[in-house]
Amino acid sequence: MEGRAFMSIRTRLFIMLLLFIILPYFLFVIFIYENSKSSIEERDLARSREELNESRADLEQYAEEMVRLPYSLFNMPEVQQVLKNGMLAETTEHVRAFENSVETYAATRPDIRQLRFYFQQDQQSLTVYQSNVSAPKPAPDYLEHLPFGEMNKLKESYMLETPHELVNEDKVAIVPESDNTVVLPIHHRITDVLSGKFLGFLTTDIEVSSFSRLLEAVTREAGTQVLLVNGNEEIVYSKDLKQIGNIMDESQLSEEGENIVLREELGEPLGDWQLIKVTSKDELFRDARETAWTNIVLGIGVVLLGTVLVLVVSRVFTKPIITLSEQVRSIEGGQMNVQLKTERKDEIGHLAAHMQEMLNRIDSHIAREYKLELEARESQLRMLKSQVNPHFLFNALQSIGAVALRSGDREVYKLLVSLSKMMRYALQADQLVPVREELGYIDSYIMLQKERFGADLPITIKVEKSIQEYRIPSMLLQPLVENYFKHSYETMRDKSSFILNGMERDGLLVFSATSYGATVSAEEIRLLREGAAGGTGLQNIAERLHLHHGDKAAFQLDNLEGKGFGVTICIPVEEQGGQKHEGVTRG
Repeated sequence: MEGRAFMSIRTRLFIMLLLFIILPYFLFVIFIYENSKSSIEERDLARSREELNESRADLEQYAEEMVRLPYSLFNMPEVQQVLKNGMLAETTEHVRAFENSVETYAATRPDIRQLRFYFQQDQQSLTVYQSNVSAPKPAPDYLEHLPFGEMNKLKESYMLETPHELVNEDKVAIVPESDNTVVLPIHHRITDVLSGKFLGFLTTDIEVSSFSRLLEAVTREAGTQVLLVNGNEEIVYSKDLKQIGNIMDESQLSEEGENIVLREELGEPLGDWQLIKVTSKDELFRDARETAWTNIVLGIGVVLLGTVLVLVVSRVFTKPIITLSEQVRSIEGGQMNVQLKTERKDEIGHLAAHMQEMLNRIDSHIAREYKLELEARESQLRMLKSQVNPHFLFNALQSIGAVALRSGDREVYKLLVSLSKMMRYALQADQLVPVREELGYIDSYIMLQKERFGADLPITIKVEKSIQEYRIPSMLLQPLVENYFKHSYETMRDKSSFILNGMERDGLLVFSATSYGATVSAEEIRLLREGAAGGTGLQNIAERLHLHHGDKAAFQLDNLEGKGFGVTICIPVEEQGGQKHEGVTRG
């Protein structure tokens, strides 16, 4: 028509393709990419903060465990005796008992690489390397070395040193020269709890690699670096062992804004320490970039497909629109199984075919996304699973028990089960446990004694159910039962008996153990209270009560006017040792 510019259908369709498909699609790709970056960064920050918080709690718990662990060794009677008297003054039997206890202690923790004792009494030092004990060596100038002199002067109970390669301080043969394991030394100053007398030092070298499992949650992502830094800005842990012991370079952490740096302050016993996670933005946004490029390639494919479609539609445009419209309305009504294909070979026929292909692709994409979502959930559940490595000794006991069952000896199996329960409970030394678990430990011990003596034992245990979920230091009451067997029952079987009572009175947990039979004089009672008449088990109970509760707990001895021997223990309910444990009350 004259006076009006001519524009063909093909040109109109190309313009529509550009305005309504190509341009919005690429703008959408750009928008999605930028939005994904922001979303990924926010999600990663939230997840990283949560993982850092969990790792912080794990590190603090692990450090607290490793700081408190040596106290279970110090509380062993044979260890206390050697620490007080020195290595040279003890008999071969006592020294051997000490070495066996130390070897067992070291073997229970594979993350302990080396132990080193210093005995102030005779100024000797002793090295334990992977459960092997060296001969003692003179160490007259031990307190002149760092950090022992300063620790002794300030009377610090423990100190964490900067990690370094394992050092063979005593030049003993059991430590190979090729061992360059990086360790974190923890020094403990050992004193007599009752007198406060300085007894020596214990240095525990912990393998730095043991931190890896605690930091697994924050180190599993690619492009992530995790650093553990102490209060002196020294790197305590890094996957790059060359960095350990060096001063942290702040400028490299957030260089040119290419990294995301998160910090988590640690509490005691790791006060002033920091857990730092450095994430590379380049690595973090890699998936988003790959997705964007995939969408661009897909968009180019859509452009090519749309071009072909425009060419086809512009050539053949004769298919009835009504039929196609009705089918489209059916789809709008929710009938996704409508077939848009037609026998016609015109423009509408081709359009219907392409629309059908698009509908199929949508269904395919929906099914694929649903499958990917399910796989992602399953993967997340698998990652949250953990494995437990049972102790070799318990496996050995279970194996022996299985042999006993196959041999038909159920009594031996029952004894092995009781022994296994006692050993598992004993591993909780110096931990707080419900009274119910302590009573269960006593039951297992009495069962073994019944098998030993082959008779009914005159033992009565009366503990109120209302206090059986309160927490007390583990192995607090069992030594009282053991003392009865050792000092009364074995010497006066027919004339002895034992009663253990437990109750709550005036805000106190009160446990009284009465052993009728063999007795002690008032003078012996006085010596026992002063720790000068043996009584290692009783002294151990008194010291542990003092460690947990100070002067708020009471430990009383009585000779029952010559009729036997009595012990009374009082623990304040409001203290940690009296906290209630949620659980089922023991009958």
